[in-house]
Amino acid sequence: MAKRDYYKALGVPKGAAEEDIKKAYRKLARKYHPDLNPNSQNAEDRFKEISEAYENLSDPTKRSNYDHYGDPQGPGTVPPGFSSGGFSGFDFGGGIDLGDLFGNRVQRSGPERGSDLVHSVRLGFAESFRGTKLNIGVQRSESCAPCQGTGDTLVQKKTCAQCKGQGRFQSRNFLFGGMQLCPTCEGRGYAAPPCSVCRGQGHRPKHDNLTIAIPPGVDEGSRLRVAGKGEAGHRGGGSGDFYLQISVDPDPRFDRKGNNLYVSLPVSFSEAALGAKIEIPTPEGVTTLKIPPGIQTGTKLRVKGQGMPIMRSEQRGDLFAEIQVVTPKIQDERSKDILRELSELNDATTKNERDQFYA
Repeated sequence: MAKRDYYKALGVPKGAAEEDIKKAYRKLARKYHPDLNPNSQNAEDRFKEISEAYENLSDPTKRSNYDHYGDPQGPGTVPPGFSSGGFSGFDFGGGIDLGDLFGNRVQRSGPERGSDLVHSVRLGFAESFRGTKLNIGVQRSESCAPCQGTGDTLVQKKTCAQCKGQGRFQSRNFLFGGMQLCPTCEGRGYAAPPCSVCRGQGHRPKHDNLTIAIPPGVDEGSRLRVAGKGEAGHRGGGSGDFYLQISVDPDPRFDRKGNNLYVSLPVSFSEAALGAKIEIPTPEGVTTLKIPPGIQTGTKLRVKGQGMPIMRSEQRGDLFAEIQVVTPKIQDERSKDILRELSELNDATTKNERDQFYA
């Protein structure tokens, strides 16, 4: 049988929810953790007790065994415990991070890269075709020059007395043994007063005016990067980057797909039948497209090299004209007679093909 009443150890009823058990453990662990109660055997014993209770009650299988058989290992097993007065090595299931229990986790002091900045901009279709230059004002931070981004007055730094300049020390704690980051100097190995210029922040506010060249051919969703123009790094780390997020207004004449453009081209019945030369729009003006005789609705004709520029190259996509044959609305009898005569001369093949459906 288990040696302890786990529910009583955590101060919760037997039917307590998992979240209530976790909250109770966090509260008691903060109170009795040996790091907060140095040289207290009572706190160490109490911490062992609540840790054992949480380790078993946070595991559904162990808790079920404990509730039914009085032992988390099930019937006929030796109950868990501590040997030679030492801690048995619980894994603290349930996602508990002991470093979060006390709100005082030591922050690593090494250089850290600054965060990136993202600015959105909307361009017209013509601007995306030709390319342009934008002047953008950016509020960011820059590394403090006097302290080199460390936040410390470097000329007055002294070796940390606790870790002797190592930045780490050997912990004697029964639970967290091994090398640990020095909490006094935060791993730097020295102590120094905060920089008077940046007040210990390591960075200062800065307003930048960036001139950014937008290359021809940018599309919706394009992202342009300006290296090193993001936020300043931490403790001497490099600055982040600045990103320009591009949106492009559509052109009502064109449907863009990648670097190709598509235009819907209406042609008359006679133009489709006899062929024609028709002007079609391009991003730069117009061009003449030759329509072959007998063309059908849905046919796509390609105009090579008249699409959008391919970014950072000398090439361009293509322009495709999709044919839409417009059937005329006949009002006068003369036109009707002409069409009847045309039908007698030319529609036999079409009718024969249609009749195959019913053969």
